[in-house]
Amino acid sequence: MKKRGKRLVSLAIFGSSVYNPMKAEDIDLLIIVDLVKDVFEKSNLEMELSKTLKKVMPKTSFDVVIFDIESFKENLEPGTIASGLIYGYKILYDELGLEKLLVPLIEKIAHTETEYVVQKNGRRINLSAFSRVKLRLLHGKSDHRNERR
Repeated sequence: MKKRGKRLVSLAIFGSSVYNPMKAEDIDLLIIVDLVKDVFEKSNLEMELSKTLKKVMPKTSFDVVIFDIESFKENLEPGTIASGLIYGYKILYDELGLEKLLVPLIEKIAHTETEYVVQKNGRRINLSAFSRVKLRLLHGKSDHRNERR
């Protein structure tokens, strides 16, 4: 994405299109660019991209979320939009190290006394429980790699 001098840093699909693709009603896109000057530019970029995608795939709805690097890092706290990424995401392009940036957020949510729960289409998604499982899997992978050495 090089519109108006913006440089794409990361692109990921998240939400139901990843964790339940057969029932997904839309495609959620996380786009991180190098810089967004203000909220108006952010909104305009999101609307323009949604309209463009709708023209290419008219039967599909898109929910586009654009951050610049700094604002994305500010959202790596429990309760922010980035928290929802934990339930399911697929990184399509990444210069930022998105996976590594998400690990501290997963740890915070997994180890907090407050249970983070999202209501989605009548379902309760316990992000805290999911984060604990994801951490065990992450640590299991790193422990397994260490055993081979």
